[in-house]
Amino acid sequence: MSLAGKVLHCALMALNPHVRRCIGSVLIYLVGSSKGFAMEEGGQPTRYFEQLKAVIFADAYAELPQYKVTRKLFDKNGKNQLLADAQRTLRVKDDLLDFPAGQKLLQANGICFAGTWKINGQSPYTGLLKADVELPLIVRASVSLSGTKQKHQRAFALALKLFPTTADGQQVTTENFFLMHSLGGVVTKSVYALTLDNQPGLGSLPPFSKWLTAHRLEKDLKKADKAVSKVKPNARFRPVSHLAKVGRNGELVADPIKPYWLQARPQQELALSDHDDFRHELEVAHYPDKRLSWDIYAAPYSAGGKSAAAWRQVGSIILTESVISKSCDTKLHFAHPAIENDPPR
Repeated sequence: MSLAGKVLHCALMALNPHVRRCIGSVLIYLVGSSKGFAMEEGGQPTRYFEQLKAVIFADAYAELPQYKVTRKLFDKNGKNQLLADAQRTLRVKDDLLDFPAGQKLLQANGICFAGTWKINGQSPYTGLLKADVELPLIVRASVSLSGTKQKHQRAFALALKLFPTTADGQQVTTENFFLMHSLGGVVTKSVYALTLDNQPGLGSLPPFSKWLTAHRLEKDLKKADKAVSKVKPNARFRPVSHLAKVGRNGELVADPIKPYWLQARPQQELALSDHDDFRHELEVAHYPDKRLSWDIYAAPYSAGGKSAAAWRQVGSIILTESVISKSCDTKLHFAHPAIENDPPR
């Protein structure tokens, strides 16, 4: 259907209870086809962040879904779909995609947020980690496999999308990165209480029934890493150095000062929400001040590893809106940063 047809169709359905979903399809058409701006009254451009946020918040579920992460989806018509998807996440920068399986093969169940990335005045780093940088961000929280409840071994992670914007208001490519608690996951009452970073530990061993799935994941993710990064593969590490290489207006930083590790530590003064499913636990409406917050810590490379690194608080992540939606689970895409050949510094 053409754009005009989609708009007309929505107009005709204005009294229908599903109108928000219809409007969402128009927004997906607009945002997914281009990073240009829709125009508000008066000819002022709508920020791309607001457009993408509108897509994600347009089609909230009426009931909580339970997508299954299963090896049955890893191969399709003789094609290794898991490997293809892993390579795509390293190569494709689009923020919205139609996933071939109709869902994410990993991290299938999630909750999305809108909020603010705020770097303090003492940060020694450059780019999007430079002192006093403040940007809008979209975050998706998820668990690696199918289990979403407190009794399950949940490998909890955040995917974060930052929105640099040029001085004249034009959107540039979003910058994405990932923080995770542990690869194997843990059984815990609260995922919000977990500390996350870009080189997660192993955590608990996966249940015996998931060993073949875990082995397949490790093998294909390493293979994708090697094919795209052209350096020694490491599926257990995602770089964050790219965040120091681009400024808040999208400009390249000439001599970036980069961290090797980034960590999100929950601000424990906030009360925790006791809900069985992590998606309900993390809804901002369940918190007294209607927000989730993490302190951002960064560290340069240390030969002694993370435990010996010189960690320094550089800012905070503040999330003030949340939604559990179909577009959050089945459309929103986060480009994975490829491992660089840069020496640690």
